[in-house]
Amino acid sequence: MEYPLFPQKNTPEYCLHRKFEIIPGLLTWITLLGAILISFIAPIFTAILIILYDLFWLIKSIIINGHTIVAYRRMKKAVKINWLKKCRKLEQKHGLKFNDIYHLIIIPYYKEGLEILEPSIKSIAQANFPKKRIIISMSGEKRAGKTACQRQIILKQKYSRYFKEFLTNIHANKKGEMKIKATNANFAAKKALRYLKKNNIPQKHVIVSNFDCDTCIHPQYLAAVAFQFLKSKKRYQQSYQPLPTYNNNIWDTNAIVRIVAIGSSFWHMIESTRPERLITFSSHSMSLKALIEVGLWKKDVISEDSAIFWQCFIHYNGDYRAVPLYIPVSMDATLSKTFLKTLINQYKQKRRWAYGIESFPRIARAFLKNKKIPAKEKIKRVFTILEGHHSWATASFLILFLGWLPLIVGGPQFNETVIAHNLPLVTRTILTIAMIGLVISLFLSLLLLPPKPAKYKKTKYIFLLLQWALVPFVAPLFTLPAIDSQTRLMFKKYFHSFWVSEKTRKDSENTDSLNPDDTAIS
Repeated sequence: MEYPLFPQKNTPEYCLHRKFEIIPGLLTWITLLGAILISFIAPIFTAILIILYDLFWLIKSIIINGHTIVAYRRMKKAVKINWLKKCRKLEQKHGLKFNDIYHLIIIPYYKEGLEILEPSIKSIAQANFPKKRIIISMSGEKRAGKTACQRQIILKQKYSRYFKEFLTNIHANKKGEMKIKATNANFAAKKALRYLKKNNIPQKHVIVSNFDCDTCIHPQYLAAVAFQFLKSKKRYQQSYQPLPTYNNNIWDTNAIVRIVAIGSSFWHMIESTRPERLITFSSHSMSLKALIEVGLWKKDVISEDSAIFWQCFIHYNGDYRAVPLYIPVSMDATLSKTFLKTLINQYKQKRRWAYGIESFPRIARAFLKNKKIPAKEKIKRVFTILEGHHSWATASFLILFLGWLPLIVGGPQFNETVIAHNLPLVTRTILTIAMIGLVISLFLSLLLLPPKPAKYKKTKYIFLLLQWALVPFVAPLFTLPAIDSQTRLMFKKYFHSFWVSEKTRKDSENTDSLNPDDTAIS
């Protein structure tokens, strides 16, 4: 059983697919409109629901903050480990030894400049892993123009000596092919497969990473992945998910975007401590053998990063998992030339992430047909998907706005009741207690920050603390992308191209010199 393609129109499969497309958005709109309607019809009942819902989120916030602290402590421990040394100490495991392992790193890009691309390549060159077992396959888009495509040539000339091979590619979209990251990644992967075959490198010895072009890996990342890959009996049925952070330009972007970026990092830290829920996101790694078996990345999905997990999960009948790596990788926070453009781009980026719900209809169709996946696992996975996207689209609105609605629309009779008099006090008390979690997030955010650039004064830290006062306003604002994506899916307003986040660096440092740790090169 394979991950389903988008069905042909006017077929029973298409009708089923459309029903599943409608479900996420329908649940969201029923919740939002129903909450407003019930405030008019039954304000007392609504007030009780509000208190219970706020209590639910208070308990959930306590649990979530606990997960965040656990993830942070695991990360601090993981980055101190010499994973290369641990790899070399491993005896041959399940038919493989460390010297057999190669890393193939796929880096598709569009119009990004050298100030974005070079730090990514440099971070790989500085990785604590034998460089002559690292293969780069970089691929530009022909439609981006000759100048953009030439950037990989410049990088190859400068950095190729640090790797076994630095492959460069120019991808041209075929007629009818979607303009998405997956098509370019596939093109780069196929070029790399030809290289591996020519050089007699077995596919089962290769770990493949699909990186966003701004991804700067931690020096321990490649070795940590290799260790997890080597020690596992089911190494071909696992993906490896690092902790995504947005530290490349976090000091440069505005306060609103910083909150969104740090919030995203926290969420992935939380998910890493719940591996039964974890799926792949953005830059991650997996076995090349598994990637080939599922036919590479699907060319008709926008969110190929999560879709590839589901391709493997369905192909291996549920016997596939994402392994959390408590090693950070750093990417760019949204930043454009103006404040307004930055906010618009942040909205578009969050909308693209939320559009990952496009996979739900395919997953649901596959689950109906695949009898080998345990029913309990199917139910758990479907609930996790729907609950996650539903909470994203509704929770902030319900918590911040619904609490006052019965008082406004309940009428004089309701406003004279005891519950009406106590509702603001109770909800305010619950939310005040929940603010303790915000204080924890505040301190963790400071611990996750990279060193302060010299161009900023120490007073910048004051603004980094004050920015958290914006959370009550930012949270509901960036639930809109989830509502947008789910509503688009309901009404067949599909995206047909991959919106590429604009990447800008302020006062980029010169990266003309490279001094990697030669002790890590072998």
